[in-house]
Amino acid sequence: MICGLMAAWWLGILAPAPIRADAPLPLETAAAAFKPYVLEQISRCLTTVKSMGERVAAHDLAGAQQSWLAARSGWEGSEVITNEFFPDLDRKIDAWPDAERGFHAIEARLFGAHDVAVLPATEELIYNLTEFERQLRATTLTAQGLLDGTAKLIYEIGENKAEGGESPFSGNSLAEMRVNVASVAAAYQLVFAPLTKKRNADLARVLAKDLAVMRTLVSVPTLQDLDQALLRDASESLVDDLAMVGKEAGLEKPRLGN
Repeated sequence: MICGLMAAWWLGILAPAPIRADAPLPLETAAAAFKPYVLEQISRCLTTVKSMGERVAAHDLAGAQQSWLAARSGWEGSEVITNEFFPDLDRKIDAWPDAERGFHAIEARLFGAHDVAVLPATEELIYNLTEFERQLRATTLTAQGLLDGTAKLIYEIGENKAEGGESPFSGNSLAEMRVNVASVAAAYQLVFAPLTKKRNADLARVLAKDLAVMRTLVSVPTLQDLDQALLRDASESLVDDLAMVGKEAGLEKPRLGN
């Protein structure tokens, strides 16, 4: 409902309400209204991890593997905010490459060792995802935080994920990068694009072009077909674009580190 009203306001279907002196800026309102998108991703992830727990308890290796793969889509779709807003939980849920807990510790057992004995690790993952969802519901997303998280994710794709893949045991790395790029596009379109198009149409066109390049690069059939050098260059260009988007919006340059 909120997102529908926001879209109508941006398109000019609804007349803008009078702005109070203490009213939040439109960009901050848009950032806060992005939360339902992320909540849907996390809720879907949590539901699927619970199903994975059921398959693990039933000693169903193939079923547990399929649930793990399905859960990754929801998690990767939320990574525009995970590390930026909830770094401690992000490490517990999705640390890699040296994972002792969370998704990738379970991945190594299910797909690497073909061992379904991961029930304690799955129960811990369910607990941490539940806590993540609870904290997310109580958190107001900010424009600066979303800019930082979006730029950080794009940079990570080019600098780290492309080198060997985040999920090598399952062979799911390329699919996860595609979901990452889609979530970056959603964050930009829903939060930053209206203001950028209004203030700097040329920048909006450049960013759309660079985002399309990223989509094309991760649309190859296998990870071996991925051009890592081009992807790194494209990610750096897109980070530069996002820095300019932030400047146009009066935000600070996006931070790429923790």
